[in-house]
Amino acid sequence: MVDEDSGDTLNRNAKTAALSIFEGTKQRFFAQLLLSMKLPSLIPAMEVALGEEHSVVVQLVSTAEAMLDRRLADLTVEEREALDIDLSPREYV
Repeated sequence: MVDEDSGDTLNRNAKTAALSIFEGTKQRFFAQLLLSMKLPSLIPAMEVALGEEHSVVVQLVSTAEAMLDRRLADLTVEEREALDIDLSPREYV
């Protein structure tokens, strides 16, 4: 991607794709890190709420809607028309 001697970019698309993958991975890492830092205070708070007979709902993952929007924006009209998306609810065991 980069010439070792001159430092010039040989393939801008490859460099952009590599940087995009790196930044996405970095964001996911820090999101998981922040989540793990919240757990030590979250778990006792959940135990207190459950002890008071309250319900506790915790969302640990995002919907990834922003990522989906970016991926769909990159598709051509023909590619969007050819998509086969199953919108039925799924049960995970």
